[in-house]
Amino acid sequence: MDEPEDSTPGIERKLLIVEDDERFARTIADEFRDRGYDVEWLETLQSVREAPVLNPDFAIVDLRIRQDSGLDVITTIKERSPDTVIVVLTGYGSIATAVRATKLGASSYLTKPVDTDQLERALLNDQDDEDIPIPDEFQSLYRHEREYLEYVLAECDGNISQAARRLGLHRQSLQRKLRKYTPN
Repeated sequence: MDEPEDSTPGIERKLLIVEDDERFARTIADEFRDRGYDVEWLETLQSVREAPVLNPDFAIVDLRIRQDSGLDVITTIKERSPDTVIVVLTGYGSIATAVRATKLGASSYLTKPVDTDQLERALLNDQDDEDIPIPDEFQSLYRHEREYLEYVLAECDGNISQAARRLGLHRQSLQRKLRKYTPN
């Protein structure tokens, strides 16, 4: 009787949060605990790999975790727990990374800022078409270039030299372009 209204009696939903921003992770964790979830927070790819038990029902994964990629986190979670529903969060949305995350097993890809209701709808696969962000009709040339660079880099599994050859650029030029406006 003392359970939160949103929780289903007798069913505990396990949520894994993989996020390196402690303040953001704690806020999300507290919100989901209030909704009846059993929440675990890990802040590195290594901690996900070393977790003795990894079998969450749901996972929220930041796309950039310090020096690591959230895409590697998705792969690790799916290898150990194939039925986990994964939502990827990013501060910089790109079509290339969204496609790559989905191919690796993520069910949703959301751009920050995001509220808890939107996150939970994505986890439960309960999104209306109006919840899905539609890109602006006209995007900047820089944004298109950046998305294409990230797409080619993802297709080359992160190999800068191979991506540079495909793009017809010098490796250092590609590295400069990627560093110049690195998303936070």
